[in-house]
Amino acid sequence: MKKLLLIITISILTFSVNADSRFGDLTEMRDERMRGKDGKWVRPHPGPFIWNGIEKTQGVFSWEQTDKYVVYAQEHNQKTLATIWPHANWEQKLCKRRKASSPFGRKFTKYLSKPCSMDNYKIFLMKLVDRYDGDGKNDMPGLTKPIKHWQIMNEPEFKMFFKGKEDEFVEIFNFSSEQIRSKQQDAVIVMAGAAGMFPENKRFWKSALPKIKNHFDIAAIHHITPPDGKCDKELWVDEFSSLLKNLDINKPIWVTEAMMGKCRVIPTYVKAFASGAEVIIDVGANAPGMKMSKGARKKLNAFINEVDGFKSVNLISKKEAEFVMEDSSKKIIEF
Repeated sequence: MKKLLLIITISILTFSVNADSRFGDLTEMRDERMRGKDGKWVRPHPGPFIWNGIEKTQGVFSWEQTDKYVVYAQEHNQKTLATIWPHANWEQKLCKRRKASSPFGRKFTKYLSKPCSMDNYKIFLMKLVDRYDGDGKNDMPGLTKPIKHWQIMNEPEFKMFFKGKEDEFVEIFNFSSEQIRSKQQDAVIVMAGAAGMFPENKRFWKSALPKIKNHFDIAAIHHITPPDGKCDKELWVDEFSSLLKNLDINKPIWVTEAMMGKCRVIPTYVKAFASGAEVIIDVGANAPGMKMSKGARKKLNAFINEVDGFKSVNLISKKEAEFVMEDSSKKIIEF
């Protein structure tokens, strides 16, 4: 009970931070429970940054849905991590790509292969970045919080999100990174999230990471539990960090999808941060799959309020962690 009280009895005031927030949520505007927290990171998922949703017909661009997300994020002091999906139905029909199924249903795209023409894809990509880069030219009307963080694709080792070969993923990723940087010099490129550190994930990324390592700034890992709720107590961050080190890749690590399953939320977050995670993005209160209990979510929200914006964390015992805050003060969290 002592451990619980230490977390829950902290300030109930809303803790709003700027770019230094360590926490975020996957968001979906259609669900009021999935719109993220004020002052935190948001990763719209699958989000509105889908080629097929913006350019449904060649040369005709619709920004209504993307603008809606960006405006909401601005109004709530959220910082957006935008996932780019390089697929459009009309474009993939040009070279008769095979249709694919995705977990996102009709609102997504019927095709998940490499673009038929990288030139067609480049036109879309440049217009997307141009609208939200904040350079004052061709920006979304009323843009006040530019998007600088771009995550290129999602879990490419799984056919449910990308129906292509590893080399095709590498080509799309590196091409996208180069084009984004050519338009937005201060862009931050986030690696397509690895779908865990199971043997099949490790095999894919052990081969792919050396080929893309010079084209991203932040490494990303996902932790989605199976139906039985089995989980990794560091959200895979320790094993992912080890893989990066073995490949001589020194990049910050973000958990861009975090589902708890049967893991205890505070110990898991603490251990993931202590293992090297810089940001953890929760899957959200109403995400598909095993839900976090109301009690656990209350603890998580209190934990976020207490330590968000910390500079560093260190495990000082099996059940205690020391968080060093921005003002150099220290907070001891029992878990």
